[in-house]
Amino acid sequence: MKSIVFILAIVALLPFEASSNESDSDVELSVDRLLQLVKLKLDELFVESREQVEQLLTELDHLRQSVEHVAWATNRVERAVQKVQLDNDVLVRNVSLLTSQTDNIILNQQYCANHEALKNLFFELTPKCLGNQTVPPIPTPSLPTTTDSADTSTIAEDLVVYERCSQAPPRSAVYRLRRQDGTVFSAFCEQERFGGGLLVFQRRLDGSVDFNRGWSEFVEGFGDPAGEYWLGLETLHQTAPSATELIITMKDFSDVEVYEQYSRVWFETERYNYRIRIGERGTGTAGDSFYIYYSEDFSTYDHYSNSAQRACITSLVSGFWHHSCNTARERNNLNGIYGRGQGTKGVWWGTFGHLTVQNTSPLKTVQMMIRN
Repeated sequence: MKSIVFILAIVALLPFEASSNESDSDVELSVDRLLQLVKLKLDELFVESREQVEQLLTELDHLRQSVEHVAWATNRVERAVQKVQLDNDVLVRNVSLLTSQTDNIILNQQYCANHEALKNLFFELTPKCLGNQTVPPIPTPSLPTTTDSADTSTIAEDLVVYERCSQAPPRSAVYRLRRQDGTVFSAFCEQERFGGGLLVFQRRLDGSVDFNRGWSEFVEGFGDPAGEYWLGLETLHQTAPSATELIITMKDFSDVEVYEQYSRVWFETERYNYRIRIGERGTGTAGDSFYIYYSEDFSTYDHYSNSAQRACITSLVSGFWHHSCNTARERNNLNGIYGRGQGTKGVWWGTFGHLTVQNTSPLKTVQMMIRN
């Protein structure tokens, strides 16, 4: 910039000096030469500026790549930490189960030792009591077969009540659990995926259970925990009154399976119509079609708070945390009518397949779970 100012100053002074000492033609030649020099100087400055700009753009691109690499590395580290935490939870449950089984083995060994000592004492005292009478041998109880042991184990397992799914054996099955108010209930625990310890509160498999129910049934629960069922809003509140993790898995009729995970979800009391609270948006492969219900009351065809909820229940034919039924893609109808050809009344997830419009294609299976 200083060079340009200096050159322009010379140009401004040149006509005055030239008029004193030179002819008009000489002045014109001097001006032309000076203009050429100015042009050359300006070209040099422009080239230099362009090179500097290109260098800055290159450095910015390198910086952007570095930031993206750091973000990628951070994401990998976070996933690794989550996996370690999940593996640790599985390990803790396995250790607890092993400790419980070890205690049972020790008790059985003590029982066998006492039984053997009692039998020996009996044989020692019998001749003294009966003289020379012949005493028939006492039959030794036979050990149970593998089948008998399995049946006995199943019966014993059915009688066990756990405080939460994370305390149950590491095998996905129906277990007996206890609510905060002491009520015992049966539910399916997912123990083999997502780190286990997940209480299933909604399950759609084959359409064997009608989900278009009234308020009292949704509060108490319905269906079979071994198949399709709804756990019950009161039990759901009792087991998740404060923030916990929600995971929803689903599969369409082409057997494409996806999931969505919400890290902070809880359910309020009946006084507030078992309102759902969702603290953060979902992450996963299904796309987020649930966060939009982050503070909605549960409603059914015989229990609703406003006309918008009533319109949703009528058009979607399901009880849910409804509040609007527009065509926004971030919606779902997981309690809808099972099967193909149901349209918006069916079971669907709006962002399934990451389409640009609401996807109401029917789902084959759905499982809603909370970490318990």
